[in-house]
Amino acid sequence: MLCNVYPFGTLKTYKYADTVSVHKGQWIFCQKKGRTTWEHPAGHIDPGETPEQAARRELYEESGAIDFDLTPLCDYRVEGEFNGRDITGNGQVFYADVRTMGNLPPHSEMAQVAFFDTLPDHLTYPAPTDAIFPLVARKRNQSVE
Repeated sequence: MLCNVYPFGTLKTYKYADTVSVHKGQWIFCQKKGRTTWEHPAGHIDPGETPEQAARRELYEESGAIDFDLTPLCDYRVEGEFNGRDITGNGQVFYADVRTMGNLPPHSEMAQVAFFDTLPDHLTYPAPTDAIFPLVARKRNQSVE
């Protein structure tokens, strides 16, 4: 799987929306039911939804975050397969500073949410995470200053 990042708003047509998030100084990662790997909240953009609306929805559905600021970070293009399915497409990444966490909604596809000081081992999508995280780390450091 390959992943390249671009300035926010560059790619124009988007399939995915991702939200890389921090709560109380720790990274938020989710574990999907039936998996043993970690991922940041992300998913497909539904018809009629903007990438930002999808990012907000996915952040809530996959982590339980209910009060947060969301800022644009970057675009990305992923090419390749995951579990035998072609996942090639463009996405937008947002950064969220989460003030309040709630419970996972009953319809969530996530089994658990965890908080990490550093990136967890066993990532679901290592190539996109590795491509995006240097930008995320810079954004996080700017937010702390």
